[in-house]
Amino acid sequence: MTGKPAPPPDPTSATQLRALFRRYRFRPRRSLGQTFLTDGNIVRKIVSAAGISPQDSVLEIGPGAGAVTQHLLRAAGRVAAIEIDRVLVEVLKETVGKGAEVICADVLAVPLDEVLGQQAGRLWKVVANLPYSITGPAILRLLEARRWISDMIVMVQAEVAERLAAPPGSRKRGWLTVLMEICCEGSLIGRVSRNCFWPRPGVDSAILRFTVRRPPLVAADRESVLHEVIKAAFATRRKTVLNALSHAVNLELSKEAARTLLEGCGVQPDLRAEALSAQDFLRLAEAVGARAEGRTP
Repeated sequence: MTGKPAPPPDPTSATQLRALFRRYRFRPRRSLGQTFLTDGNIVRKIVSAAGISPQDSVLEIGPGAGAVTQHLLRAAGRVAAIEIDRVLVEVLKETVGKGAEVICADVLAVPLDEVLGQQAGRLWKVVANLPYSITGPAILRLLEARRWISDMIVMVQAEVAERLAAPPGSRKRGWLTVLMEICCEGSLIGRVSRNCFWPRPGVDSAILRFTVRRPPLVAADRESVLHEVIKAAFATRRKTVLNALSHAVNLELSKEAARTLLEGCGVQPDLRAEALSAQDFLRLAEAVGARAEGRTP
């Protein structure tokens, strides 16, 4: 008589996680920002925030040893995961088995359109634990692929979360803040203590939820000019938005043209970029685009 197979290792147990890593001769690499969530309550909070049902397909970015992945597999109909570390891909075979489709790749290089676009008419939910070094580029890649995404639950360093959630007027506000506001509705789920990770990082983290806006606030033919306007406005924080836009080479605006454009959009030329709302930038992008098309002087 054979007994039941032993359960897979629990990655939220620091003891079991260390034992697992010793067997695979794995050491977390600082260069990749590798730190592993070892608090089951936080794992459940992440999965709950995603509102996952058996009908959902979930893409996890940075599954690590599979702490969150194990819970996603119990809740979702399909789970795919992108992991850059080859040793951790082997670890995942032990902790989550064949339940998840694990892709060994760099999220900044993998063609997300091929990963997410394979389910015609179906949207994905994304769960991501993003190291500081790639937070901005990774979020940009997800925004570029948002036509296939309904929601994103991202865990980032607490200071990055504060910047992403900064309201107009805050000095923490940046170009990525504005872009996220335009593309998604965001909310802060909660902070996560550094003590919930192993190895223990030097800072706390936070969990954010972003729901992709449908219909989008910006038309497809205005996205590129919107990016140009936002980046130009934030390129030099000490400059007023008037000076920033008039010095942006790609926009080809004289100072007087920039002033006319700003005033026409109801934006005070002497404000700085962080004072502008998402709607301000949308109006500016439309005005710059129309001017380039010759529809305005």
